[in-house]
Amino acid sequence: MENKTAFNQKENGNLIITSLIAFLGMALLIAIAWFLKIPNPNMVLITGLIIFTGMFGRTAGVISAALIILYSMFFFSTNHSFFSYTAVNFQKILTIAISVIINTTIVATLRYRWKKSQRELIKANGQLREHNEKLKTQSETDPLTGLYNRHALRANYHNYVGINLIVAYMDVDNFKQINDNYGHDAGDDVLRTISNGLKEFFTNTDAYRYGGDEFLLIRKDVDTSLFDNQLHQMRNRMDELSHSDNKPDIKFSAGYVYGVAETAVDLRSMFEKADDLMYEVKRQGKMDILGQRYE
Repeated sequence: MENKTAFNQKENGNLIITSLIAFLGMALLIAIAWFLKIPNPNMVLITGLIIFTGMFGRTAGVISAALIILYSMFFFSTNHSFFSYTAVNFQKILTIAISVIINTTIVATLRYRWKKSQRELIKANGQLREHNEKLKTQSETDPLTGLYNRHALRANYHNYVGINLIVAYMDVDNFKQINDNYGHDAGDDVLRTISNGLKEFFTNTDAYRYGGDEFLLIRKDVDTSLFDNQLHQMRNRMDELSHSDNKPDIKFSAGYVYGVAETAVDLRSMFEKADDLMYEVKRQGKMDILGQRYE
């Protein structure tokens, strides 16, 4: 409501300004026509009418038309009395009035349609941008978990080169057994629970569903003590959720590296090293976290 009120106030302010410009502009043209004693000034004045109507719209056109008609009544009246006319001059005034009204109506209508088309085009462009943004978001978001997907990783890849990073892989332990024993709907619930935990504890981290039950975390710092603490907090939360409502145990293994990826090749190497550390945890018995510096 406030935006609409502000918009209306701005429109009213613009209308006052454009009306004043049209009035002063037509008054100036009339004065020039009078002082230069132009024998048939109507063509000049109608040209001004078309210009002001085309630039500023219907209100400016009505003001311009009224001034032209008043000036014509003054110009063609006997002794400039406004009230007494010869038959010929009266016909001229009628012709001028009809011409002025027609020109004002046509030009104002054309301008209105042009402005309407502009507004519709701006609205359509805005809707198209919103639609494209939604499509981009959908294309880069995993529909099950709401996390980034691999397409988003490809789009963001260059943002991770040349800066301090923590790169971590996380994998749900015994996920196949969860699907086999509790059903795939329960497996999907586990993945959503893991993703919600990532969103809760790793707000400053880019989280990706890398595939299946595997997740990728990328953080733009090397505060490994904080990262370890957040991983353990999340693991404790998963334990709490696992012991309620006969839900399956939610455990995960994680491996991470930290350092600087100087090139895209180095970044790929960090991914591989973090993945290797995660699988080392799996080989050692799962449910653990292993990290080391990338060199």
